[in-house]
Amino acid sequence: MNELSSYQITLNRPLKTNQIMKVYKTISKNGCDLYLHQDQLIADAGHLPKLLSFFLFMNKEDPFVMIIDGECVDDVYDEIKGEWQDHIAESTCRRKYEDMVENETSILV
Repeated sequence: MNELSSYQITLNRPLKTNQIMKVYKTISKNGCDLYLHQDQLIADAGHLPKLLSFFLFMNKEDPFVMIIDGECVDDVYDEIKGEWQDHIAESTCRRKYEDMVENETSILV
């Protein structure tokens, strides 16, 4: 079952490089897609250089949006949130889609 969820996350301090690497490994092993967005910055977390660049250039005081697409989205998010728990000031689920996500479907995230 394909799912798509978006989360708004605010950090209280920058992430460490090994925490960012664990996100990359988590999405690779679970076979899902993860995208990050803040203002003019957009990153496909499946590409490690883009993922690292996003966290290098992002505004640490402003929230960013994390979009996860694939199977077991909640498990992937819980694993990432657990790794970042000391760095997250606030995290909320913005939108969640289950069962209706198909190829070439346009939805608001």
